[in-house]
Amino acid sequence: MLAIKMSRLIIKATQPDNAVRERLRGVYAEDAGMLIAIGQTVATEFATIAAANNYWR
Repeated sequence: MLAIKMSRLIIKATQPDNAVRERLRGVYAEDAGMLIAIGQTVATEFATIAAANNYWR
């Protein structure tokens, strides 16, 4: 859940206008390539968190 939250915050920081994000949601919802890219972003965030957790041990 933390990785998903971080991904959402990154998207919000990149595009702070909520109306624009809402308008674009329909575009990427129908594009398999964009959905795969979203999955890769979440995976990268998760890997970053996992690496950071291991770093502090």
